Amino acid sequence: MIGAWSERFARIEYALVCALALVLPTLESPKNLAVFLLLLTWVVHRIVARDVVLRRPDWVEASLLFILAACILSTVFNWPLVNGLKGLKDTLVQVFVFWLIYRAGYSERQYLIIAAMVVAGVLIGLGWGVLEVAQGRRGQLQFHSAGIVTQSALYLGIALATTFAVAWTRPVALSGIRMVRHPAWWWTAAVMMVIGLFLMASRGAILAVVVTYVIYALVTGRRALWSIILGAMGLAVVLALILPDSFNQSRWLTKTREMTSTGRLVAADKERVDNWRIAIARVAQGDAVIVGIGPRNFASIDHTAMSFDPPLVIGSGRLNHAHNLYLNKLVEEGILGLAALLLFFGVVISRLVRDWRRGEWLDWKWFAGVGALTIPGVAGLFGTPWYQEHALLAMMILAIYLAPRSPGHAARPS
Repeated sequence: MIGAWSERFARIEYALVCALALVLPTLESPKNLAVFLLLLTWVVHRIVARDVVLRRPDWVEASLLFILAACILSTVFNWPLVNGLKGLKDTLVQVFVFWLIYRAGYSERQYLIIAAMVVAGVLIGLGWGVLEVAQGRRGQLQFHSAGIVTQSALYLGIALATTFAVAWTRPVALSGIRMVRHPAWWWTAAVMMVIGLFLMASRGAILAVVVTYVIYALVTGRRALWSIILGAMGLAVVLALILPDSFNQSRWLTKTREMTSTGRLVAADKERVDNWRIAIARVAQGDAVIVGIGPRNFASIDHTAMSFDPPLVIGSGRLNHAHNLYLNKLVEEGILGLAALLLFFGVVISRLVRDWRRGEWLDWKWFAGVGALTIPGVAGLFGTPWYQEHALLAMMILAIYLAPRSPGHAARPS
C-alpha cells in the first residue's frame, strides 16, 4: 500500500518538475505555485513513504549545503535586509530543486522529457516576447518572467546549449518520446534560439555562448561542428541585421563599433565599471568580509558616502548588483558565500573533466552541463549574478547531468 502511494507521489513530483521547466521563463505565478506544490508533495511523499533517511552527503550535496549555510548566515547576521528574504528564497529554491532531481533517480527518457519542456517553454517565451514588442509593451525582446534582457539572454543561452546537446548526440531514448523524437525538431528549435539570442543582443550572453561552443568544437575535434557553429552564428547575425530594428537588436553592434573606433567605454560599460568600483570599495571597508552585507542586499550600499577618484559616472543612481557574479557574491555573502559557490563550480568542473578523460563525454547531458555552467559563469564576469530564473534553470540542468553519477543512482527506482 505504501509502495503504491509512493509511486503516485513520485509521478506527481515528476509532473511538477516538468511543469516548472515549462513555465519558468514566462509565467511568474504558475512558477511560484509549481515550486510550492513541488515542496509540499516532496515533504508529504517523504512522510508517507517513510523515506527520511540521513546519509553522508557526497561532494555535490556537501557543496550545496555549504551554499545554503553561507546564505543563511549572511541573512541572519545582516537582518533586516532591503529585499527581505528574497536572497534566501532564491538559494533555497535552487538547492531544493537541484536536490530533488539529483536524488530522484529518473530514467534517461524522463531526463529528456524535462529537456523538451525546457525547450517548449523557451519557444513559447520567445513568441510571447515578440508579441509584447509588437504591441509596444517592451522595447527589447525578452522573456515575460525571466528578468531583464541580459538575464533573459542568459536563460536562452543555457536552453540553447541543452537543445543543441540533444540534437547533436541523438540519444537512443529520444525515439520513445512522441512529438519530439525527430532530431529536426531540436535543430529547428536551436536555430530559432540562436536568432532569438542575437535579437536580444546581450553582448555578455553572446560571448558566453560562443565560448561554450568553442569548447564543444575543441572537445569533439570535428569539422562538421565548426561548420554548424559558424553557419548558425552567421545566419543569426544576418537575420538580426536585415530585420527591422524593432527589438533594438543593433545596439550590441553599435556599442562594439563605438568602443573599437574611439577606444573608450560606452556609457553602459562605464556604469558597469562604477559598480565594480563600488563593490570593491565596500569590501575594502572590512566590516563584512566573512558573511557579506546580506543576499540580494547590494542596493543597501550608500555609495554617495564614499569617495571615488575619478568620480562615478552613475552619480547618485540606484544600485542593483555588482555586475560581476563573483564580486557580487563576495559583497553580499562574503568569503563564505563566494567559497561555497566556487566549491560547487569546482565539483561540477571536476566531474566534467573526469568524464572527458574517461571518454564518457559523448552524451547530451555532458554537453548540456558544460553549457549550464559556462554560460552564466562567463557572462557573470561582467553581468548578472547567480540568482533568479536563469540560475534555477542552470541548477536543473546540472542536476540532470550529475544525478546519474551520484552514489546509488542505479539502485533507485526510475
